[in-house]
Amino acid sequence: MINEIIKFCILIPEIFIYSATNNHRKVLIIQSSLKIIGIVILIITSFYCAGQQAPSGGPPDTTPPKIIATYPSAGTLRYHDNKFSLSFSKYIERRSLQESFFVSPSLGQFTYEWDGTDVEIYFNDSLRSNTTYIVTLGTDVIDTRKNRLAEAFSLPFSTGDRIDSGSIAGTVIDDKPVGVMIFAYELEGRNPDTLNPTKLKPDFLTQTGKDGSFILPYLAFGKYRLFAVRDEYKNLLYDVQTDRYGVWNSDIVLTSQIPMVTGIQFKLTVEDTSAPFLSSAKPIDNTHLLLKFSEAMNVATAYIDSISILDTLSGNSLSVYDLSFDNATAKDAQLVTGRQDSGKTYRIKLSGLRDINDNLMQSPLNIGIFSASTEPDTTIPTFEIKGIAANAKNVSIAESLHVVFSEAINKKSFEMGLSLKDSTGNNVDGKFLWNSSSDGYFIPASVLTMGMQYTIKITMDSVIDFSGNARKDSTISRRFDTVDEKVLSSINGIVEDEVRNAIGKIYLSAVNLTRKDFNPKIIQLDSSGQFKFERLLDGKYVLSGFRDSDSNGVYAFGKPFPYLPAERFTNFPDTLKLRARWPLEGVMIRFK
Repeated sequence: MINEIIKFCILIPEIFIYSATNNHRKVLIIQSSLKIIGIVILIITSFYCAGQQAPSGGPPDTTPPKIIATYPSAGTLRYHDNKFSLSFSKYIERRSLQESFFVSPSLGQFTYEWDGTDVEIYFNDSLRSNTTYIVTLGTDVIDTRKNRLAEAFSLPFSTGDRIDSGSIAGTVIDDKPVGVMIFAYELEGRNPDTLNPTKLKPDFLTQTGKDGSFILPYLAFGKYRLFAVRDEYKNLLYDVQTDRYGVWNSDIVLTSQIPMVTGIQFKLTVEDTSAPFLSSAKPIDNTHLLLKFSEAMNVATAYIDSISILDTLSGNSLSVYDLSFDNATAKDAQLVTGRQDSGKTYRIKLSGLRDINDNLMQSPLNIGIFSASTEPDTTIPTFEIKGIAANAKNVSIAESLHVVFSEAINKKSFEMGLSLKDSTGNNVDGKFLWNSSSDGYFIPASVLTMGMQYTIKITMDSVIDFSGNARKDSTISRRFDTVDEKVLSSINGIVEDEVRNAIGKIYLSAVNLTRKDFNPKIIQLDSSGQFKFERLLDGKYVLSGFRDSDSNGVYAFGKPFPYLPAERFTNFPDTLKLRARWPLEGVMIRFK
């Protein structure tokens, strides 16, 4: 469209020449005037187009925008103006800047005036005397090609005679670590027990870069509390159950002797404060009931005795014989009941159940209604041996046999029908550990032999459900080979803890990035000192660990409010490449 306008402007003088030959002077005047108009339109059009759209063709623009000039300049002293200016190397999406522009301490609302790649930002609040201010641009700032600012930008200035020199730096560890806000709160003159980030905006803040790293520079000496928050609403507040958060394991103190603290690390999680509820109760047949829950449940809080099923008319109870959760999600469970009477409606009530975050299921969210099924149970149960495929190689000698069933089965019958033999025909003794009647483990009494072939045999008529359904007169066999010692290696080293008299066992994990179908290797230490991961397959490994201060065997993320520090954890900074029969030694793992 613009090209057509330009062509038309150039042609107009010629049209007037041919239509006004009787008045030569007038034609020249009109011709000159219209040429000037055409040139002006061309200039305006060119100016309009400049910067609005990148030329077509060529490789895509992936260069991040940069800040090339600021007002005031970094480190300015005795500053008392009421505006800031920023000049960028590229055109910026204006909204992204407005949502990522922060000043600490706060200066209230801002007014933005744009001029191409430059912006002037005005404020009305008065500046405090003898105070270091930090203008921060987060990494959510993007150009018109959606390229992010490579790292958060900080511009310090002071209304006094000096710039504060303290700093805190660290990393957010997450699948998507970029763009996470770091909230910092001064604790001097404040009761730390009342500090609630859901209601109080941070005193200082920054945003993580592409690799999750961050730095809070130009801080005054003092005590600070930090949170990592993926601020979904961009309101500079922590929104429970919406924002992912991370808590450090202690408050941080900056002094003239320790002006810089580095190595702060956050793991992100979601805080769950909602009570779980029973979503539905539906009969599968006249002796089985499927329960669905709103979220993953703590199966250790679920007992048969805590379940009651009553006929809604007569009040007569329906027996409950078994409760089995789907351990993959812990959101579904099957009940084995007495025979349901056709045409009757039942009311089920669950007591004492909690979700995995310890929220109690409360009335009336623990009640369900269902109509009896008329269908008998005729389904033959099936099963799957987890993690050991037919003819599998390099099976860990520490592996147990994990068997998952389609429904609750007779555990004693199955235990009698399973056998494990080595290649010489000798039986492998062991015991069974059952999570439920549909999920069990066979644990060998002694460690399996490396480089040995084993055979699992299961008689099918031993897999029998509560209704007596079973597949008759057949046996299945599955062979697998344990890992050969010749292809194994180890990682040895020392764990150091900078905190004297630290409490809690140490859990270390080695994850094989090359062989992702292998479970992480986990070892436990009573205290800092030497460690060894043995019988590892070759590949690339990452090491991590945590100090279990609450002695529950699970990493505790902590809470923003009421404040609960996270347990201390560490991630080894490098990926370790392990080769068969070439142990890695001297690996140093440090807890800060």
